[in-house]
Amino acid sequence: MLGFAEPVDLEEQGPLRAEDFCSKIGGLPLWLNPEHVLDVKEMLCEQCHKPMTFLLQLYSPEDHPAEAFHRVIYVFCCKSGVCHKESPRGCFKVVRSQLGKHNPYYTPVSKDDENAEQENAGWTPLPDNKRAKTCLVCGMHGPKVCSKCHKASYCSPEHQTIHWTKGLHQQLCGVNLPTTSDNSAAASEADKNEKDKVDHDGESDDKEKTRKTPTHNLTKEQQEYAKKADIGYRLVERMMRFPEMEIVSEAEAFSQEAIEEGLADDSSGDEQEAEEGWEAKAAALKAKREQKQSKKGDKVSNSLQSAETSMNALVPVGDEVYENTKTDIDAAFLTFQKRIALYPEQVLRYARMEYELTNPEPLYVSDIGIPKPEDIPPCPDCGRERTFEFQILPQMLNHLAIDHSATDALDFGTVLVYSCKDNCHVEGKYYQHEVALVQHFSEDGMQGGNMTSGPNVSVSS
Repeated sequence: MLGFAEPVDLEEQGPLRAEDFCSKIGGLPLWLNPEHVLDVKEMLCEQCHKPMTFLLQLYSPEDHPAEAFHRVIYVFCCKSGVCHKESPRGCFKVVRSQLGKHNPYYTPVSKDDENAEQENAGWTPLPDNKRAKTCLVCGMHGPKVCSKCHKASYCSPEHQTIHWTKGLHQQLCGVNLPTTSDNSAAASEADKNEKDKVDHDGESDDKEKTRKTPTHNLTKEQQEYAKKADIGYRLVERMMRFPEMEIVSEAEAFSQEAIEEGLADDSSGDEQEAEEGWEAKAAALKAKREQKQSKKGDKVSNSLQSAETSMNALVPVGDEVYENTKTDIDAAFLTFQKRIALYPEQVLRYARMEYELTNPEPLYVSDIGIPKPEDIPPCPDCGRERTFEFQILPQMLNHLAIDHSATDALDFGTVLVYSCKDNCHVEGKYYQHEVALVQHFSEDGMQGGNMTSGPNVSVSS
């Protein structure tokens, strides 16, 4: 299963909410358990010891055990490329959160279900005063509040400072700001109900569909600051966050030619023809990216740029054959580039579809640094093995608003996520740490030279 990054359409669907059970990149984390939010102390970079940035969350429910009826994997990383280069250990961290079907946060079945009234009878939502306060900057548990307005919550003094300056709180402190969906599920529900009411009355128009910032209660100076933030209905700019995008999934389809070349296995059960050949897809992506760069001057991540350059030089087209690839070229990288070229815009690959039957393997970016069994410690809570669940691809870097020309830019080949095979449940433990393995491209392998051995994989748990 492949994941693709798509913009969030705020006008049509509104902001993403936890109750949508969505997968997404960036923005603020949508906590599956709104009563018990992750503490920032668990998500500090082990190099610079600063709070990590939320990278993505993946909604991946499973049948067993019953407590995994709702299940989300959260991935955090340090934005500083310096930390990753100095010692990448502890620069990525992964946690698993899960809930049973019957919980105080979500109805047992969707309200649209034909048996919803019967199935949801007796269910009562969590009172708003039971919901944890979250940091306005990172979305983590926010026990600290602004001493002046006593409304803005923060996880740490560092993030309070960021919000005071970049978040314009210095200018807007004390103003009755609109409650955003980032910090209140109740507000999201109220927005949804209001939208339903407008639609029902048939009075909606283009202006009403667009959320507005209620700036009428701001001074002229405050309104100017709000305009500078370049936002719609939020008065807080994205501080230290990655841009928010939704992850949409699509099955990976293979042509018969791809199967014959060993890029796919007949046993996968998915042999339908891809919509286009991978060569055409790669060419279309290149043209699209060149057009985008000519307009905006955007940079492509260093790793991905090297990979694409190597792709153009090494991958054969049509009936041409490989030359000197058996001895000079990183075989794992060749497989990686050909497989990715079938769907060049994919940002994530999910593999644990039938985890009870097989242990899936990642799509490695290099022959060097393939993780060994001892690199993947067993689950500390139950002692069972952790298995590969999904991997993050370098294409995602191009959606994170990173200055790839900077020497300290975040960069990687792929991030492999391993999680407890049994989805073990520990009473009273709301977040269980899993493992992230970072594998980098082999420069010698991509350039077709003699590969040298060396550590290009790091473990974070």
